[in-house]
Amino acid sequence: MIRSQDLKNQGKNLFLENPEEDSELSKYNIAVEEQVFWTHREDFFLLMKNFIDNIINFDEFETAFSLLYRKTSEEVDMFIIDLKQIEKFQPSTRSYRFASVIGSIYRQFEEVEDEYCTEQEVKDYVKEAYLKFQNFEE
Repeated sequence: MIRSQDLKNQGKNLFLENPEEDSELSKYNIAVEEQVFWTHREDFFLLMKNFIDNIINFDEFETAFSLLYRKTSEEVDMFIIDLKQIEKFQPSTRSYRFASVIGSIYRQFEEVEDEYCTEQEVKDYVKEAYLKFQNFEE
């Protein structure tokens, strides 16, 4: 991470300078993102369940989910910067692909706004994702 920033400050690119190192950094960043999102899974699951069970409507779900998504994304960014946390980082194997599914749900809000999909299609996707990840609970 530090090396990447140093190269960027010099007007260079880690991918061009050292593709292997860049690949390793990318894998690490993805693992961090997956793990941080996984630690917030109960909050995401509660929102998803409340939406699926019609306890909250689409607008309430979109607002609460978006806030949680952005808060968690900020935590990912801070974790990646904090070198002390890197040393003790131990990702869960169960976190694999969780962040990408949560990101996909988040991006669907724009799809609804742009009328590429309906609120019901989002609900169906959320239900499918919710049920899939219930099998991976720790």
